[in-house]
Amino acid sequence: MQNRYQAIRCKQTSDGNWLVFFSASAHEIDIWAGIPEKKNFDSVESTGFQRSFKTERLDSLINFYSNNDNILQNPLLCAPRKIGNEDSAVHFIPDDGVSPDDYIQKGTVVINYENLHNLKLIELLQLFSNYLSSRVEDIDKQGLDTNLLTKLKERLSLGNDDQPENYPINTDNNEGGEPFDEEITIIESSHINDLWQEVACRISILKEYGQEYDTPEILGFKKESIISYLKPVIIVDGQHRLIGAIEHSNRESKSTDSMAKYFDFMTTDGLNEQEAKLRVQNEVCRHLPISLVLSDDPAEHVFQFVVVNQKATPINNALLGTIVSTTLSTNELERVADRLKNADIELEASQAVSFATRNCNSPFFGLVQTGISGEQSGKLPWTVMRSLITIFKDLKGGKFFSDENRIDYADLWKRRYLEASELISENDKFSTWSAEEGVWRDVFINFWTCIRDKFGNCNDPSSHNYWGHTSSNLFNKISLTILAADFFKYLCESRTNLNSVDSVPQLVNDWLTDVDPNYFNRDWKLANVKKDAPGTRKQWSRLWLTYRQDPRQLPPVTSYKKI
Repeated sequence: MQNRYQAIRCKQTSDGNWLVFFSASAHEIDIWAGIPEKKNFDSVESTGFQRSFKTERLDSLINFYSNNDNILQNPLLCAPRKIGNEDSAVHFIPDDGVSPDDYIQKGTVVINYENLHNLKLIELLQLFSNYLSSRVEDIDKQGLDTNLLTKLKERLSLGNDDQPENYPINTDNNEGGEPFDEEITIIESSHINDLWQEVACRISILKEYGQEYDTPEILGFKKESIISYLKPVIIVDGQHRLIGAIEHSNRESKSTDSMAKYFDFMTTDGLNEQEAKLRVQNEVCRHLPISLVLSDDPAEHVFQFVVVNQKATPINNALLGTIVSTTLSTNELERVADRLKNADIELEASQAVSFATRNCNSPFFGLVQTGISGEQSGKLPWTVMRSLITIFKDLKGGKFFSDENRIDYADLWKRRYLEASELISENDKFSTWSAEEGVWRDVFINFWTCIRDKFGNCNDPSSHNYWGHTSSNLFNKISLTILAADFFKYLCESRTNLNSVDSVPQLVNDWLTDVDPNYFNRDWKLANVKKDAPGTRKQWSRLWLTYRQDPRQLPPVTSYKKI
């Protein structure tokens, strides 16, 4: 199928991408354009970047569209999507006589598309797999993760009533690929790799169901959600305006006047029911302006989305960090890294937080806010995670909450002892330490793993020292910051150069000599106490520092809420 629209294209620089300007009805746009929402497919994140749709904005948009004098001047921002190895489905054809050297050209934009709703779930997943394969080189040459495949089959056998009675459980099926080996198949773009594995395993399962089998969903992967990633055009910005226009059209087409036209089209013009419905729909539907950048590079799409939204309605830090660090493959991110930094996007911080929260060896794995709608409460805020990383990565911010002691112990250790450390052989030791994949990573993970194992409880959410919810005495901004600052204070006072990552556990043990592991596992009587209040922060700093220097007796539990 194909739609053609009169259009104008222009470019701002001789080497820049073309921008195509045209207009289409909201319902037509919905047919060939998808909204790449940043969401979770079951247990893995999508490669989308759009924020979740806010239903509370719908009524105001419908009211706006209800007045025909109200005109949208800001267009929907769109871009073509390349699926697999196929050529782009979106083309611009200049009018006859237009010079190829002109910066502004009249012509026709052509959009080819297919009715994806007619495809079976397995066919949609195969197309989605092809799309992911085009994003990361050789991703489809690895074997299936047989452990993941087994887990998915077990979940189906326990909770899916649609499963055939004689459904074969074959845990050795890896589609002819080599046995899955975590050591050999690790690729840089781990988030896209994880998503590909989830898709490939579901394809393998559906093949065992038989060719005729179809279902709208398999373990969190729904047809409608997948289709939005397979349409030839993506909505980079403007999803609320589009959905609002569609909903307004749906309501208007049910009005008394519209229903009268509907029956008139069938009786007078001889249209069938579907044709009459489409005629009415087209009459009441808004035609929205579109600005389409002729680039199918996912890196360009994310760059446009991030920059446009940070200048308009800023994305919250957690979601911005998630989008920047998990939507693109490594190669894609490299293409726009400098441009993102120049646009004041905290790229390095986002990548560092992503490492600390998505690395399965990290004690913060899965415990930090992503900004994706529907996630559990109690996760550590993204900004807190960033500040903890800054202490270790940039060696600054290692301060107590105190009016008297304003020393930054992380910075002090860097100035006094980093240069003498045998941990780094390069001349510029701080640059090596603080690099994206620098030494700080191993020190960070080792330190916080020791803290979790020494003071935390990972199994009982009701415990006062639970590692995983900010309501605990331990897993919160104040306690974690105090512990990090005090560790660097200890390194400074003991004149430790930190010559080996393996020495971190022993250093932590020496630092916490005689400290009671149950320090955080008591009821601190914090009812109606705001942890992040200045007085509370200072009190907790004083109590910890006094106790740690002479840990003979734990502070009274009633003293934590004193200011």
